[in-house]
Amino acid sequence: EESERERNEMKEGERERNEMKEGERERNEMKEGERERNETKEHERERNETKEGERERKESKEGKET
Repeated sequence: EESERERNEMKEGERERNEMKEGERERNEMKEGERERNETKEHERERNETKEGERERKESKEGKET
């Protein structure tokens, strides 16, 4: 009976450790998703800056022609 109780406690401890590992994995996946969203936002901002720069150069060129 004593050894069975000890085995059950060990199993419970193992289960708790596995749950902690799973929670850590889920948190890491959320962090990775957030990082990817931030990179996407940064790339979009860079594209918008490029478009704005092209528009300004075009306007400047048109202004010089007139």
